[in-house]
This record gives sequence, C-alpha cells and structure tokens, in this order.
Amino acid sequence: MPFPEHIARVFHAFGIADDTSATLYDLYVAMGDEVLEVFGDIAENVDSPASLRPEDCAPIRGRVIERYLRRNHPRWAAGMPTPSLYHPRAFEGRVSGAAIPLGNVQPETAGLVEDAIPDGILMQGRNAHLDGSQETISFDFVAAELDDAIALGLAEGQQHTLPGSVGETTGTLDAANGVALIREIQPNVHEPSGGELARVYHRHRNWHIVTLVAALQWLRNHRLKVFVLRAEAHDRTVEHVTRGLGLTLAPATRDDELVLLNAGVMSAGLHKEVTLFGAGGLIWRVS
Repeated sequence: MPFPEHIARVFHAFGIADDTSATLYDLYVAMGDEVLEVFGDIAENVDSPASLRPEDCAPIRGRVIERYLRRNHPRWAAGMPTPSLYHPRAFEGRVSGAAIPLGNVQPETAGLVEDAIPDGILMQGRNAHLDGSQETISFDFVAAELDDAIALGLAEGQQHTLPGSVGETTGTLDAANGVALIREIQPNVHEPSGGELARVYHRHRNWHIVTLVAALQWLRNHRLKVFVLRAEAHDRTVEHVTRGLGLTLAPATRDDELVLLNAGVMSAGLHKEVTLFGAGGLIWRVS
C-alpha cells in the first residue's frame, strides 16, 4: 500500500529509494507520523537523502519510543489518557489506539505476591497491540519513573503493547456481545542479566500477577463474560490469581462455545479449532 499522496510526493522529490520507502511504510503503519519526523531528522544529517538505505532506518523505532514516552508518561502519571504508540493496521498509520491510565496497583494484588507490591502505573490499551489487530484490549504495568520506563522501552525484547511496560495481559473484546477472551500474559522485555536494568526489572517482576488482576477485575466490573485461552506459559498464573480472587475456572461448555463462536474474539485459526474440536480443552470460563 502507498503512503498518502503528499508524503509520496516528498519522497519522490528527494529520491528516496523504493526499498527504503517500503521499510519506512511498515514503520509508519505500525507507529504513525512520528516515524516520518524521526526519518526527517536522520535525512537532515546526510549529504543526500537518496543515499539512505533500509538499514539506516534501524534507529527509528527506538527514537520514536523515547519521544513517545517523554511526551506521554507524565500524562499517564497524571491520569490522562493518550493515543497509543501502535496503530491499527486497517487504518494504515492514520489512526492510533488509546492508552488509558487505570491508576496504581489494585489492593487485591497484595495477597497474591510474596513480597512488596511493586510501584507502577496500570494502563489499559485499546487497539494498541503491535500486530495492529482491531478489537484488542491490553493491561500493562508501566514503570512509575520516566527514566525506568524509557529503559524498559528500549530494552531487548518484543514490545507488544505500550513502551515502558515490563509486561502485559492481552486479549480481545467484543463489547456488543459482552464477551472478552484473555489470550496472552507475556513480557515486553527479556529478563536482563545484570546492571541497572536488571534492578528495574526486579522491582517490577510481579507484572504478570498485577496485570492479570487488573484485567479480570476490570472485565468483570463491566459485566463481561470472561474467558481465558489456555497456554502452558501462563496457566499457573491464571490458576493462582483466580483462586486468590475467589473466582472459579471451568472448561468452556457447549453453551460457552456458542457464545464464543458468535463473538468476534477468536482468531480465524482458533475459531476453526473450536468449531472442529470444541472449546473445553482450549478455553476456560471465569466466573
């Protein structure tokens, strides 16, 4: 897909190579106009923008993340929602998702962790996932200090949702049908082996419990039917948190299958698998 016409004209005028433009387009679709601003900064520091190659675009993502956090982290700390970093792909970089502060760690978390409750900002993301899918919802645990958030945002790992987050619980939401499916509980950074970043990570190491508690409480408070996709990587966390919150986990029933199949919360692959084999061995119902 092409850039908007006014952007394409500028690239043509400066002789930007097609493969460089294609690399920029992928970044632009994922993260929006900020990508072009950072590329402009890079282009100003070379003799000829036409000489820029795809590899010259490598620093863009990190610079966009840092600029995004410096602008938005203070707003989150003040309880103000902002656009998300990642954009829904269907809108080709023109429309962002939303990043909504939920406040501090919820008190229900206290009985579920063995040590002190970590300090951070709970964030909800709407259509803010890296893959650009629509109808996604995420619950992130962002470091309370800006410098710590930037360190996490630039750390090695896959930044799935909001930069500055050590990890998140994510899923899909069909508000019209009142159904939510929690799909993943995953880190945003690889656990560092040492240095200051390791200390930052250690302070936020209970992110998986914090974000799952936030997700379950928020979804249930909004009277949604809540389901969890089973996965070896997070089943123990789900069992621990639901038990601690006094909730019940049960395999999805035939009635639940109908609810899930009629809601827009499953990927095409999962929808096919549930259709063929049922949901009981794949999905839990939370009640």
